[in-house]
Amino acid sequence: TDRQLFKEKLHFMFVRPFKLYFSTSLREQWMRNMVEEGKKKHILTDEDANTILSQLKEKYIQRYLISLVVHLMTLPLTQIVSFIVAAVYYKKTGDEIGAGGILVLFQIIPVSPGSIARGSYAVGIAIYDRSFKNYNIAVFLSFFKYIGYLGFPIQMTNHYPAIARFMASHWATEAVHIVPVFGERGALLEHWVFCLFYNWPLTIRRRMARRAELRTAKPSRYWQVVPIALLAGAVFASIDWFYANTQETLPTMKNIWYAILLIPILCGAAVTLFGRGTVLWKRFISATIAGLLTGGLYSTASYFIAKHFEVGLEPLKTWPFRLFFFAVFACIGAIITELKMPDPGLKNKAKL
Repeated sequence: TDRQLFKEKLHFMFVRPFKLYFSTSLREQWMRNMVEEGKKKHILTDEDANTILSQLKEKYIQRYLISLVVHLMTLPLTQIVSFIVAAVYYKKTGDEIGAGGILVLFQIIPVSPGSIARGSYAVGIAIYDRSFKNYNIAVFLSFFKYIGYLGFPIQMTNHYPAIARFMASHWATEAVHIVPVFGERGALLEHWVFCLFYNWPLTIRRRMARRAELRTAKPSRYWQVVPIALLAGAVFASIDWFYANTQETLPTMKNIWYAILLIPILCGAAVTLFGRGTVLWKRFISATIAGLLTGGLYSTASYFIAKHFEVGLEPLKTWPFRLFFFAVFACIGAIITELKMPDPGLKNKAKL
């Protein structure tokens, strides 16, 4: 109803990000404004503020600021896609509840069109700069909804700890302002979110660094990828064989969603557990390859099973989705395993 406010919001969402992307001076002013706001909120000391302002001209600061702008540009993407999908579904079926369910589903799924776009950008810029190390945290966090916006602030931790502390605090606390706590901003909730998305990742990073140091004394191992993929493929083939024998059709992804979710995750976990001295990013790549091999083996086995029982091949049309989901879930399984593995330092102390 307020036209001026409506215009300002549209400008903020669609015009301002493009200006920030192409203008270095605007990006620097954007950062200065955030620093001033941080000082007013007492989440930034004068010393840290001066350190941040002195680093604004450095290469990777500009890279990270541009990346933050790109993340902002993807904000409306999920909403636009969800609205289009819901509108098309409603036009074809007339189902208002189903269309509403689609809109809700896009808000709660962990990976959305916007997060996929952010993740793809993070991968692309890492390839462009030929530096996975400088983007390794952002590459993985960016693929997840909501927490993906914290990927680049947390990534700054290695080289720019003052900026990292501030950006993680700023973005995390801003994100929870939508949750009212007795009409106030809810400092305890903000503090919990800050600990979750800043302190906890740093604890994990220190744990991984100690684990990586211990792994340097061991040889790398990759051959486990093939037998693990063969075993996972055999499990899926057994499921198809049983299903075709009893139901006279191949199972769809909807019929065996639990297996499609669980088996690739276990597959990725097994790959990293047997990786011995393999470095972290190669473990994730190995897990992804194992997921792709599993998807390929499963699709091939399904084809021969369908021929044997003379059932329809319709479910096999989803083989590209099998490859995609298996690769993603296998990588997630490896990530979860690495996050959950105990601190080697605490383990050694327990032995003493």
